[in-house]
Amino acid sequence: MLTGWTDFDEPFRALDLLQRRLDRVFDGLPDPAGGERLRLRARPAWPATNVLETPEAFVVKAEVPGLAEGDVTVSVEEDALVLRGERKADVPEGYRVHLRERAPVAFTRTLPLPGRIDADAVSATLIHGVLTVTLPKAREALPRQIAVKAV
Repeated sequence: MLTGWTDFDEPFRALDLLQRRLDRVFDGLPDPAGGERLRLRARPAWPATNVLETPEAFVVKAEVPGLAEGDVTVSVEEDALVLRGERKADVPEGYRVHLRERAPVAFTRTLPLPGRIDADAVSATLIHGVLTVTLPKAREALPRQIAVKAV
């Protein structure tokens, strides 16, 4: 009897999951051979964020897939922009989870402001999983044209 390759998918998937979990357990432990410590894997900050600048404002774009308007808050505290939120992983009634790579997560991300801003004019929008925060520069921080007069 011939066995198709697809019959081997499930055991290999289980072995891969086991290997990833074991890797996480042993991250940061000393090397048993007496060498350097095993290197901790750097976890990227979440949410992934870009900070851009225009002549009038700073613009922060953060990827927050699966979050709705009520799941995220934006505030300006001292000299930093603070993003807070929570992604829930609700399982509908009657469903069973087989794989969960998008786990529930609560986050706080503090980004230092690159310059002076007008905190009263900050705006935020959430479109297609991208949070865009516009931080207008303070009036005194904007470049000004100085008129030159001939005498």
